[in-house]
Amino acid sequence: MAVILPSYCLQGLTVLPVSLELSVSAGMPIFSIIGMAGTSVQEAKDRVRGALVSSGFKFPLTRKVVNLAPADLAKQGSHFDLPMALGFLVESEQLRALPAGVWTLGELGLDGSLRGVSGVLPALLFAQRCGATEVIVPRENLREAALVKGLRVRGAEHLRQVVDYFEGKDLPIFEEGAVGLLDGAGFGARLGGEEAFHLDFSDISGHTAAKRALLVAAAGGHHLAMNGPPGSGKSLLGEAFASILPPLKEGELLEVLQIHSVAGHNLSHLSLRRPFRAVHSRSTRYALLGGGASLAPGEVSLAHHGVLFMDEFPEFDREVLEALREPLEARELHLRHGKRSSVYPCQFQLIATMNPCPCGYYGDREKPCSCTAARVAQYQRKLSGPLLDRIDLNIEVPRLPYEDFRLSALEDSATLLGRVVDARERQRARLAHHGIECNQAMTPRLLKEEKLDLKTEDLLKVAATRHALSGRGIHRVLKVARTLADLDGKDWIEVGHMMEALQYRVRTGT
Repeated sequence: MAVILPSYCLQGLTVLPVSLELSVSAGMPIFSIIGMAGTSVQEAKDRVRGALVSSGFKFPLTRKVVNLAPADLAKQGSHFDLPMALGFLVESEQLRALPAGVWTLGELGLDGSLRGVSGVLPALLFAQRCGATEVIVPRENLREAALVKGLRVRGAEHLRQVVDYFEGKDLPIFEEGAVGLLDGAGFGARLGGEEAFHLDFSDISGHTAAKRALLVAAAGGHHLAMNGPPGSGKSLLGEAFASILPPLKEGELLEVLQIHSVAGHNLSHLSLRRPFRAVHSRSTRYALLGGGASLAPGEVSLAHHGVLFMDEFPEFDREVLEALREPLEARELHLRHGKRSSVYPCQFQLIATMNPCPCGYYGDREKPCSCTAARVAQYQRKLSGPLLDRIDLNIEVPRLPYEDFRLSALEDSATLLGRVVDARERQRARLAHHGIECNQAMTPRLLKEEKLDLKTEDLLKVAATRHALSGRGIHRVLKVARTLADLDGKDWIEVGHMMEALQYRVRTGT
């Protein structure tokens, strides 16, 4: 009779159930793995054999078959190694049957050592939904596994330790796993203190208008683009932006860590900071969106609940830039490869910087531009109207006079962060029953509910007509104006808020 053990397979962020059916019977000493097993699964034959022999167990010299059900589902990953080895030991009567509710996962070395695997967090959340009460993982994955509340987590470094545990010896429960980091008690303290950001707004002199725009972007979750000559401070401002973003909440952290777990990133150092992904201008469409045979997450998903920073925006390939349009609007990404598919969230803030032309000095008052009119037009055409229409705030970052470099900044990041947190609390109180956290995610229906007085309404109407604002553009203006009102602690959008929001919008002529 075959031994059946529960397991799973990952399709991007989607976790699907898999049953490991192991049979040892009389016949030629053949080891077969069936059920659409990929290369990494087929290679488990040698890893499992080496691990069992090195650990002092007998490897059955008979016919051995592992069936991964369902058979029409493609499987990848080395996490099948440990349950496969344990199943053979049970089937060959070298180990008693495993208790119900216990899941195991991990990659085996030829010496029996247990190695970490990717995707542990979403896998254990899935296992818990399937009725698992205890899980044994590689010690490398303990910190990540401990995030799942209500699941007993044990870590092992060797196959022998796991077998000894099932034979009655102790294998300690990881203390943090027993408590659960997501149980709401002392959440921030359990993750440890946050070290200071390497770049604070107090380190950047001048640029009062740009800092104001970044404050608005942080408060409402808006996308922002900065335009200016080389060396004006655009990149510094963009890098400092993360220091005024509020920390992740529990649900947000769980979503972020699941994506990074699937991507194979080390989660041993947990942090409440929002992701900050700086994308190089030579990045491909695949690197930005993700996909491929493994349905790996791209930068837009790795930046979920954080920042996607794209320096030198027009230097990206046109195909890459246009690929941003869907995630900027939909806030989630559907990836498909053959029959496999997965959905990744991508609720990020785009912070982009750009020069006005190839040489960077078009329109500069102090240094003449060396580009021809045709080159300037070609350079600026790389950013299409539909893409620019999705960016809420567009600002100029001019060259600073020498005197401003010697002045101290008026506000530091901690002060600005306090204002951002207060504004977001107002948004949360107003929008929570709609399932929305910040103004950038407001729907057209919610925007229609924003009441404007006659003067404010007329101002928006005139600006929309004069500057040919699209329907999306009008909605973006209303969202930014609503954020400005929240920063001022106002219940209504006033004329001053609308005027400032329009200034951020009409700079590009959109």
